[in-house]
Amino acid sequence: MLTRKLTYFLLIAFFFHACKITKHVPEGKYLLQKNKITIKGDKLSHSELQSVLKQKPNFKSLVGLKFKLLAYNMVDSTKVAHKRARKNFKIRKINAKRLTRQNRINNRRIEKARAKHKEVYTQKIIPLKDTLDPSLFLREWLKYKFGEPPVIFDSSLYLKSIKQVQTYMKSKGYYDADVKEELYVKEKKRKVIPHFFIETGRPYIIDTVFASGENQTVLDTYQQFLTRHKDDHLENKKFDSDLLDEFRSKVAKFMRDNALYGFSPNHVEYIADTLLGNHRAALEIKFKPRLIPVPGVADSVIEQPHQITYLNEVYFHISDTTFYEGSFSAKMKELGIRLVNGQSIQTLDTLHYQEIRNKQGELIPQRTAIFMYNTKLIVKAKVLEEQNFLEKDNYYKEYYLDRTYTRLLQLGVFQTIKPMFVEIPGTNRVDIHYYLEPAPRRTLFAEPQATNSNGYLGVSATIKYINKNLFLGAEKFSVSLSGGFESSPPIFGQQDGEEIRKETRSFNTFEFGPTIKYELPKLTPFGKIQLSKRHRPRTIMSLGYNFQKRPDFKRSMIQMSYTYRFNVDKTQTFEFGLPFASVVSYVKIDKTDDFDTKINNLNDLFLRNSYSNQFIWQDAKLGFQYNNKDKDGKVSKDLFYYRLSLDFAGNVLGMFKSGQDTNANGQRTFLKLPYSQFFKLDNEMIYSYPFSIDNSIHFRGLAGLGKPYGNSKTSLPYDYSFFAGGANDNRGWRSRTLGPGSYQKDLDSNRTITQIGDIRLGASVEYRIKIGGIFRWAFFADAGNIWLINEDVNRPGAKFSKNWYKEIAFSAGMGLRIDFSFFVVRLDAGIPIYNPALPNANRWVFNPQGSYHDQLKSIWGGDWKYYKGFRPVFHFGIGYPF
Repeated sequence: MLTRKLTYFLLIAFFFHACKITKHVPEGKYLLQKNKITIKGDKLSHSELQSVLKQKPNFKSLVGLKFKLLAYNMVDSTKVAHKRARKNFKIRKINAKRLTRQNRINNRRIEKARAKHKEVYTQKIIPLKDTLDPSLFLREWLKYKFGEPPVIFDSSLYLKSIKQVQTYMKSKGYYDADVKEELYVKEKKRKVIPHFFIETGRPYIIDTVFASGENQTVLDTYQQFLTRHKDDHLENKKFDSDLLDEFRSKVAKFMRDNALYGFSPNHVEYIADTLLGNHRAALEIKFKPRLIPVPGVADSVIEQPHQITYLNEVYFHISDTTFYEGSFSAKMKELGIRLVNGQSIQTLDTLHYQEIRNKQGELIPQRTAIFMYNTKLIVKAKVLEEQNFLEKDNYYKEYYLDRTYTRLLQLGVFQTIKPMFVEIPGTNRVDIHYYLEPAPRRTLFAEPQATNSNGYLGVSATIKYINKNLFLGAEKFSVSLSGGFESSPPIFGQQDGEEIRKETRSFNTFEFGPTIKYELPKLTPFGKIQLSKRHRPRTIMSLGYNFQKRPDFKRSMIQMSYTYRFNVDKTQTFEFGLPFASVVSYVKIDKTDDFDTKINNLNDLFLRNSYSNQFIWQDAKLGFQYNNKDKDGKVSKDLFYYRLSLDFAGNVLGMFKSGQDTNANGQRTFLKLPYSQFFKLDNEMIYSYPFSIDNSIHFRGLAGLGKPYGNSKTSLPYDYSFFAGGANDNRGWRSRTLGPGSYQKDLDSNRTITQIGDIRLGASVEYRIKIGGIFRWAFFADAGNIWLINEDVNRPGAKFSKNWYKEIAFSAGMGLRIDFSFFVVRLDAGIPIYNPALPNANRWVFNPQGSYHDQLKSIWGGDWKYYKGFRPVFHFGIGYPF
């Protein structure tokens, strides 16, 4: 009742405010309510047409209210001005006191310096409050920062808008378009709506295209462009200036990528003949030569034909004095050299680097580079040269420069990278100079974090030390220490009630652990394996320890991993673990007596396996990723991502089973610990398609399978199992509470809250639309479930069967995204639509639930009339779900 009254109050308040949105419109003037555009004929972009209009109305939210204008009108500017004057007066008084104190301190310091016969003293500077740009108080911020003054209709801008629309139509090829206008004036409300009527007519179509020019090299390269980019041909497309500009830029980029240095869109000229009739035009593409300034002669240029260009020398300038002993500026002064050359620190030392390869007993010189530095290179010459794709005597190609820039940036050693080309006069060769400014080598930072998973709160912090260049070979070494408290659900479930609510608010879990990670830009120790530069090989080693204390048990885990990673091309990345020892982990669990007794009484082998000491020796680890984001050197409109991972464990240890002991559960042991034996395959596919800048649709598919065998009798280890439900999965269920299969856990008094499985299938679709500013709506639907590969008598219906498709859970919902560019905050609300954990007659949200309520009452007691099996589930997260 209170909520309904509050809603009515807000609606009435907004109504009265809406009546007053013209309160600051001067007498005789009108508020620009909106611009209306009616198009007859071909379909055109309304958003583009709106953007060319010279005057735009106040911002309107998705619900139709002009919040910013309302905020501006709500605040009295006179009161704001008076308060600002009072605050400024107070700031001046504070600053005057600070200056007086500063002068008093400095006078004392001067007297002390004189008494000690010193000529200098340390000046005390007390920071003053900002008077030019002071911090805003709430009403001031609401009116002038968030708020927006009314947009007053301007007739001169209205006339310019008409001309802008006419110009826009011609730029799109509609030379016969008819643009009419009409003003709809609301005298009493003092509002005006300009209405633009556009009759498009027939557009001009490009009939034929031919190229001309005196440079045969350019013409031949253009033919290569047409062969490789058939979708970009201009024939039978509209005579659209934006299309022509885009084509001009694509041609120029292709020319530069094919060794024609200095080719720009300005070297492509269009000459159109529109006299063919029937609204068709012939288009000539004319290629022009370069215009080069004449040295020493102002405003004078000469023509120079485009030609195939080669690299002459490669220079790396390291702007650093880290290893220089003494005063570098004094040394520069002594030598009569300026400290800074342009924007880079001068260098004194030079190294000529050349790689020699032994090919069939013959020493063959390979890549070369010249390094300019001071005293000592901060990164080994070989490592830097391996990032460069513009090699001496090879063709100049612009995408090689882009690739080199990216690779130097990925090293993480430099904070500024400035490439510069210098043409060699009278030749078709250029020098490339890389000016590199090192980033801080060591960093130490703390990262606090707060989480909320459907009401289960958590706080944690990480202290991390990173050395980005440990042995001057761009090796990255990091040590992190993490710890925190969180609220965890009980292992064995209870119905929703006061006990569950207490669990969500009590920090009943403590977690702590250090991690050491070492990453090298090569394959170690396989130094003799030769990969090309484009593969970007890396070796990643890590060692971590994690301790977790929960009400039911304490868990300690040590894990070591050794992984190789390299790129196949721009779109594909391959990863594999050290053969026969990719990942080694040891898990030790100390259960409480009550928890151990509970598991033993249930005689549940799956639970016993999940909460027992484990040793995992992963023999092989394979991974593959495909991402078409930068395919063919250009950003794809529709994005496709695919990830595959394949894990094998326990097979190496299984080869020595004859000498191994067996425990009470019939498992063979290594170092007195049972080891796991399994394989696991996991797949993820994501497809994204943007309809426009403001809205897009996204799809995701998941498919995974794990098979325990040999020394693992029941299921996968807990950390390798599949889970369903949560903020990044099926959002109609809490994290890890969905499934497995059609197992009815609400009717099981011995159930666990967290559910795991050996098989996973899932799919999601999400439509995102921009509301305004940093806010986006999202509408989504999720489907999926997990299953067991073996029968479990304690969880009937959990095994994967021929009826698996009837056990796919469905949910739908909506969410809010706040995009801060560098990270995204989101809040989702998902509602279960189809719940396979209910009896067949009760699975859909619209099915009557009376019979199921009776079953719940017979087991748990109480009144289940208002059972909330289909209630909304809220999720808070950082980043998009996929």
